[in-house]
Amino acid sequence: MKSEEMIAIAALAIVVIFVFYFITAKGPTKKITISNPDGSSVGVDAEIADNMTTRLKGLMGRRSLGEDEGMLFVFDSSGRHSFWMLNTSIALDAIFMDGNGTVVDILQMEPCGLNILDCPHYTPKADAKYVLEVNQGFADTHGITIGKSHLSPLN
Repeated sequence: MKSEEMIAIAALAIVVIFVFYFITAKGPTKKITISNPDGSSVGVDAEIADNMTTRLKGLMGRRSLGEDEGMLFVFDSSGRHSFWMLNTSIALDAIFMDGNGTVVDILQMEPCGLNILDCPHYTPKADAKYVLEVNQGFADTHGITIGKSHLSPLN
């Protein structure tokens, strides 16, 4: 094999490894709690997505999510931040919370594969600063309620 071919193969291998890492690597996690008005609460081990890169990546490429696992999106300011499920194969609940951690909306999001044209956008009814993505049905199972349930800690 010629040295140019070896260099090309090595470069391709590095790119493949980088892409695989980018798609499958998990970020730092934080234990968060959602409290309900009836006194019940549920803990979630949440990966933190607090910058443009981690928010864009989200849960893309994941095949599963643990029962008490999720991803917490933290935005610099409150707004009607829109989500989509491109290259996400897990049906999710998106729990939107305002700057005080109060739940302002809950949306059930469906996987859409790789076709951008088939991916709907999911936008909350109210401004949110935090969004917790968990397995679909999580909010119903744990009694999480719009206007009454709260996320903590916020920092």
